[in-house]
Amino acid sequence: MDGVSIPTENKENFTTFKLQNKLPGEKSHHDTPGLRMNLGLLLERQAARFPDNDFIIQAETGETLTYDEFNTRVNRLSHGLKDHGIAAGEYVGIMLSNSIDFLACSYALKKIGAIEVSINSTFRGVSLKRMINLTGLTTLITSVDYLDVIEEIALELPKLDRFILTNDSQDTARSAPRFPTRTMLCLNDVLDNCTSNCALDTPDDETATILFTSGTTGVSKGCAIPHRSSVRAAESMLEAFDLGESDCVYSPYPLFHCGAAQYDVLPAMMVGARAVIRQGFSLRNFWPEICKYQASWFMALGSVQQLLWAAPVCPEETQHRLRFIWGTPLPVDHDAFEARFRVKLVRGGGYGSTDAGSVALPLFHKKGAGKVLDRYEVAIVDDRDNPLPTGAIGELILRPKEPAIMASCYIGMPEETLKTWQNLWFHTGDLARLDEEGDLYWVARISERIRVKGEMVSAYEIEEVILSHPAVEDCAVLGAPDGIGEETVHPFITLRENAELKLEELQKFCTSRMSRFMIPTSMTLLEDMPRTPSGKPAKAELRKRLPQPGDS
Repeated sequence: MDGVSIPTENKENFTTFKLQNKLPGEKSHHDTPGLRMNLGLLLERQAARFPDNDFIIQAETGETLTYDEFNTRVNRLSHGLKDHGIAAGEYVGIMLSNSIDFLACSYALKKIGAIEVSINSTFRGVSLKRMINLTGLTTLITSVDYLDVIEEIALELPKLDRFILTNDSQDTARSAPRFPTRTMLCLNDVLDNCTSNCALDTPDDETATILFTSGTTGVSKGCAIPHRSSVRAAESMLEAFDLGESDCVYSPYPLFHCGAAQYDVLPAMMVGARAVIRQGFSLRNFWPEICKYQASWFMALGSVQQLLWAAPVCPEETQHRLRFIWGTPLPVDHDAFEARFRVKLVRGGGYGSTDAGSVALPLFHKKGAGKVLDRYEVAIVDDRDNPLPTGAIGELILRPKEPAIMASCYIGMPEETLKTWQNLWFHTGDLARLDEEGDLYWVARISERIRVKGEMVSAYEIEEVILSHPAVEDCAVLGAPDGIGEETVHPFITLRENAELKLEELQKFCTSRMSRFMIPTSMTLLEDMPRTPSGKPAKAELRKRLPQPGDS
């Protein structure tokens, strides 16, 4: 771990976790042949160690379950699901907003060896149909909130024949006539009275969850995530930060996303800490809830850092107990951010993805950098996979030194799996570079490069500059077609409260801060920025609004 600044307390917490979470006769976590840590057994062990510690809290309601209470609910669900015919190896869908029921169902499936298919609850139509049909789901755990969108495609879901609704019995009964050929059950009716631990000794290299990628470079791909991959991703948080039993993570991100499931909730579980989940990020409620639940750390995905910085001052923003905020580095003034909010801002956001796992640790003092973990081999290459020298920008490719720490495949998409694993290397689709110390710097998605007058421009680099303008709240840059085979730079911008901005002013601001060919030639001002579930600007939606050649 040379070069990584890990507080002494964290080293003790991380070592304690590893020593206290081994099966009899198991070797250390660094001796791969003896590693056995499936997620169902992990929950049972943590419930035995921290039975009375609060574990999971629903932000909107304050509902709280201790480790013992949560494990008991999961056990009742596990026994009930088995009684209703759910077997090990079976795919079972979950389509819910963030809730304790979502998390309990997720771990109940893990205990009985079934495979959770986490369905993006914002998807509709063709995308939703693909998610359900790729795995041949016969059972879907959902709520009445999503029955309308499911009903629209019901005739195109040939194998789906059973719903388990998290609503009460009356709502479930009222919904049944809408799907006359399918079974409709109420989750509370599925609960068994048996509360005994029941986790199978499932090998940790078997698939636990199907998590779908965001689809920024094409259709969403279902990543088959082994138990070990999730555990390793969460362990990277324990290695990077001083997390302990007294900590509390605040997580407003969807549980069908690896950020919430693997980098928020699971690390908290590993040390007996608390996790606050919310149905979505709310700028208005952020600081009040951070204070109310005494959160101590927070992952700022997408544009959250920028949104917090652009928001009006509120009293709670300095009355909290946050120790640090980490996440994707954004162009805020780090020193000013720390001074305003009285919180440590981690400079480096690390690197990882749904399919690759956690590849590089976040670093406190190097912006944009991550310390590559020993369990990965990484390289920077050109378009023909030839290695590039230190400091050069190219595609990041990688491969694991340890089994089952990455997605094993894209479910139902063998061609995509083979395409991604060219020349025995996993191709991330990201531009990056390595410095002299071997630290990793993410530059941009390859798909987000813009070709302007023969030059390849990074949308991210332009966004960095525009986001530093005092009137700008958020920004997403795309390439607009120019009619002659190339593109022009077109930002979509939301403004701070009562702010104004004209194109000429923005161009003048950019002139001294970027190359001439990077300066926007048009822009669109938005009332609200459309977002993906992980908080990023929804560029696929924005692309539909791009001006076309000949538009006035």
